[in-house]
Amino acid sequence: MEGRDDLPTRVFSALVGVLLLLWVLWGGLALILPTLVFVLWLGSLELRDMLAKRGIRLNLPFLVGGGVLLFLFSLPQLYWHFPQVPWREVALGLFLLGSFSHELLKGADLTRFAFTLMAFLYLPWSLGYVLLLRETPDGTLGLWTLSLPLVASFATDIGAYFVGRTLGRQKLAPEISPGKTVEGSLGGIAVSFLALALYTGLVREVFPFGLLELWLFSLLLSLAAQLGDLVESMLKRYCGVKDSGHFLPGHGGLLDRIDSLLFTFPLTYFLVVLFT
Repeated sequence: MEGRDDLPTRVFSALVGVLLLLWVLWGGLALILPTLVFVLWLGSLELRDMLAKRGIRLNLPFLVGGGVLLFLFSLPQLYWHFPQVPWREVALGLFLLGSFSHELLKGADLTRFAFTLMAFLYLPWSLGYVLLLRETPDGTLGLWTLSLPLVASFATDIGAYFVGRTLGRQKLAPEISPGKTVEGSLGGIAVSFLALALYTGLVREVFPFGLLELWLFSLLLSLAAQLGDLVESMLKRYCGVKDSGHFLPGHGGLLDRIDSLLFTFPLTYFLVVLFT
């Protein structure tokens, strides 16, 4: 009964979130960059609060500051003018040097260093690919390229939820997320393929994929989306929390909403570069 009463709030929150997301993506890098900084800041706070329940600290200034630097080093303009420089790897190297130096001077807390590095790779490193995707291959078609992981992730979530509820029997990862089933996972893969086939078929001139390429694309993205969901569940179970935060009414924290995208954004960039 509680879930039913909460349904209107969840639907309204999801609708508002989707509209805001579309507006930001349409606006290009000028809107995406500050939005990513906000997502990084709030996501870092959620990670900090979750890990604090296990007595683990994060180096928040380095995480957020290094993440902003990584976003700046992920701007496509740098790659256009200086393609020989691996900008993102430079940002990662600077983060590592700074974090190691900080721990040498401030107590050598290797647990803090290790989890801050994990958070750096989990949040800003993954989110930085949004900036590259938005301009791949250019500012016009990049909007369509960036939509691919969104469609795949949302379709996977919807398919896994409904198929899992109606047909789910065999547990997928009972130690991490008891509610997920193998049948739901397969349903997510199937719905993701159907959604991408329909979506790319409507704009065939933008996505010149063959059927085999599209199947491989959707399969990998759907698996990445489910992996991201399970990783977030693993983190929450490790920290003993139900939700990562309270960002969206009825939906939990921000990390609960973007967990699958954190894995599909990088993979989409790799696949698009490979296929094109």
